[in-house]
Amino acid sequence: MKTSSKAYKIMADGYNFIPQKKWEQTPTGYYIVPIDQLDIKRSRTDENGTATIVRCTCPDCSDSRKRSHQNEPCVRLDMTTGLGKCYNCGFHFIISTKVKALSRHQPVRKENWKLPRTDHLKPLDAVAIDYLMKRGIRPETAKKAGVCSAHRVIGGTERHCLAFTFREGTKVVNIQYKTTDKLFAMEPDCEIIPWNIDACIGQESIIITEGMMDALALMELGYDNVISVSNGADTELRTFNRFRYSHFDSLKTIYLAGDMDEAGEQLRTKLAEYFGEARCRTVEWRIEQEDGESFAEKDANDMLTAHGADAVMQCINHAQPCPITGVETVANYREKLFDIWQNGIQPGKKVGWGEFDDLVQFEPGRSTIIVGEPNTGKSTFADDLVLNLALLHNWKAAIYSPEMFPPERHIARLATTIAGRQFRKEKVTTQRGVDYRQTAIPQPMAERIVDWLEENIFFVTEEKGRTIHMLLHRAEQLQQRYGIQQLLLDPFNYIQLPDGAKSDTMKIGDVLAEIELFAHRTGLFVIVVVHPSKPQKGEQIESIYNASGSAEFRNRADYGLVLVNDDNANRSQGSPSQLHLLKVIVDKVRDDAMGHKGICHLSFDAENYRHGAVRTEHLTDQLNQYRVLPISAHCWLDRSEQQQLAFEAPDPEDDMPF
Repeated sequence: MKTSSKAYKIMADGYNFIPQKKWEQTPTGYYIVPIDQLDIKRSRTDENGTATIVRCTCPDCSDSRKRSHQNEPCVRLDMTTGLGKCYNCGFHFIISTKVKALSRHQPVRKENWKLPRTDHLKPLDAVAIDYLMKRGIRPETAKKAGVCSAHRVIGGTERHCLAFTFREGTKVVNIQYKTTDKLFAMEPDCEIIPWNIDACIGQESIIITEGMMDALALMELGYDNVISVSNGADTELRTFNRFRYSHFDSLKTIYLAGDMDEAGEQLRTKLAEYFGEARCRTVEWRIEQEDGESFAEKDANDMLTAHGADAVMQCINHAQPCPITGVETVANYREKLFDIWQNGIQPGKKVGWGEFDDLVQFEPGRSTIIVGEPNTGKSTFADDLVLNLALLHNWKAAIYSPEMFPPERHIARLATTIAGRQFRKEKVTTQRGVDYRQTAIPQPMAERIVDWLEENIFFVTEEKGRTIHMLLHRAEQLQQRYGIQQLLLDPFNYIQLPDGAKSDTMKIGDVLAEIELFAHRTGLFVIVVVHPSKPQKGEQIESIYNASGSAEFRNRADYGLVLVNDDNANRSQGSPSQLHLLKVIVDKVRDDAMGHKGICHLSFDAENYRHGAVRTEHLTDQLNQYRVLPISAHCWLDRSEQQQLAFEAPDPEDDMPF
């Protein structure tokens, strides 16, 4: 609808609307109209038959219009909020029965905002009109939207500006000044609100742009349901708070028509979450042509000036529903789902530990909790697990292990495990008081081991903090730069818990939730070593629930491993006596495609920190004995050894390769 030029004029005291009748006003400048003075012509109803948006004649101007136009429904009125707007004269009003309800829904205003001066605002002059015309906007469109000319000191110099008045009801609450070379300023100590906010009144949909020029470009094409954020991509969402009930709650569709740059994308995401993604649609300033070619512009005004009105309207008509944050449909997984249908679930990664591999296999994006009795070698077990995954499957790793100090000794232990013997240049044996020296690890082998460690193992330190956020951030950076695929956090109690009034149990749960989400998001395999709680007299550690601090350790884990010393277990004849026995309780495997609960045994060589396979031999229903297989002392990096490592399931009659 066109607006009568009589209703809008620039006066000496600024931009003002002059009603034809006397009305009371709300503090925000809406005229109060008794409901019995409304002449409703037609209405839209909801599913219950209740009127929502109605069209009626204007209580202020319809009586004075030509007889042929007096019955035209020039007002859109939202019956929920009671706010109405005449699209002939610009009369903004609220029906009298809704005044108190509107006041109740308004947030408490803590600031005492000033109203800006308007006596310096002038009608659009030649400079302003020339600028607008070059941007495809007629001066009539800008004038109708309350755009004026003004002079304003910006950057210490008085500049000619376009002045965009921010109005609510009949009041000008702020003014933004824009120079032709895109310098901006706003009035100090005045409230910042969305520009042209009352365009929402009586509408079922609204278009939100990232700037006033873009909004004017859409108004030029006849869209009267357009508003703009107040400060571009940096707009604070709280500027919308006061209008959520009165202007936005009844809208069915909100078109997010921001810029196409990264900042604009971020603004769209923020607005969609603020208003609710379900009713938001994204406008992209891009046209896909039938010949496969496409063209795109930064914003609505650029699209208008470069490609014309039809291109702008095509972009709006093809707006797509906003994705709902945190919600996915089967369509997101269609390709992967058919891969499972055709090929089945890919097996997890094994580490070459015999019966342990029969119980559990590991896959990326999962978290593993390891708990065990004191002195069971939890850290050594975790290190060995990390090295096997790295060597067998090229899973580079990041390790946070502050207890293993100093770092060079920790690295030497890892080198010992790889070498199969102590990481020393020479081995010294003493017989009858005489020291005999022999080469343990020759320099070429040592160089090769250290080179491999440099390329595959990285260490996360406590520099600048040890919160879970900082530790995970460093791991993600290592993933992006070096391609790590696993992260070891050993032990958990070195991680700084979040501040706040929550109990430690709740804080532990929050940290574990962050680890779990991180693993899922990045695809990293995360191992967390946890100290056990102090057992009661006679109590044995047999479950992840024995972890110190919280039951969340078991609840959040994808895999749960419990380590128990078992050197007194019954060994079969001929088993190496120098190897220790470790009972491993697989307490949890979340995905049954990756294994199942059960108990197995591993051997452990204290000389090289390696674990090996143990075969369980069932003598009776309640009696087992364990055949401990030799652990190889060869270097894992030797070509022949590496070939031996690359296996899936060893022949039960063969010795394990390490």
